[in-house]
Amino acid sequence: DDFWCTDPAGDPNGTYWLQGCHMVHCAYNSLWMGNFIHPDWDMFQSHHACSEFHAASRAISGGPIYVSDSVGNHNFKLLKKLVLPDGTILRCQHYALPTRDSLFVDPLHDGKTMLKIWNLNKVRHNTTYIILF
Repeated sequence: DDFWCTDPAGDPNGTYWLQGCHMVHCAYNSLWMGNFIHPDWDMFQSHHACSEFHAASRAISGGPIYVSDSVGNHNFKLLKKLVLPDGTILRCQHYALPTRDSLFVDPLHDGKTMLKIWNLNKVRHNTTYIILF
């Protein structure tokens, strides 16, 4: 659901709205299905207009981080932000979830609510990470 439109930016309603739609679906799918599957937040393109948005969400998703770039067309500056200098990924302990105040609201259509997702990382003494979209 991230690149299915004919608009070159990927969304007839606005590039950022469609990318937000993707994150909302991933976050709420993790909430509903995370108890019996390990949610996968899908791949992203590292040169897309919303690539940093996608990279941040994958960083705390708890799932794999992979890109769907064309061969030789990678944004290594962005991708290097997702790993340690030795290439190790600081994977979170669980799957990312929406915060309680993000439940039962509509961040895609109400024009005022931000999606907030969180996860834990045991490498940093069980640090809680919250990202606002």
